[in-house]
Amino acid sequence: MGQLAQFRLLLWKNYLLQRRKVLVTLLEIGLPTFFALILIFVRELVECTRIENATSWQAFEVNERLGRFDWMAHHWQMYFTPNSTDARLVMQLAVKQLNGLCHVDDCISG
Repeated sequence: MGQLAQFRLLLWKNYLLQRRKVLVTLLEIGLPTFFALILIFVRELVECTRIENATSWQAFEVNERLGRFDWMAHHWQMYFTPNSTDARLVMQLAVKQLNGLCHVDDCISG
């Protein structure tokens, strides 16, 4: 059986399924159209304000800014969730490693 015949058979099957379930077909077409129209009408209600002098920032090279910052001298503070015992232990370990106070062997042993 050729690919064109398979495609025609698939289209025929889809047509039969859509014809048997008219309400479902109408909902599949109607609901997305309805919600799109709601979005269009809401967008038309909003007033647009044109900003003439938009804020623009000066360009900079990433290496230029980050190269002068000593990462290990910085005191790290981490916020996390959930507030469980395991999560606290992992975050404490991460903060110690970021602060440069903990070597890998010391952190694993305790």
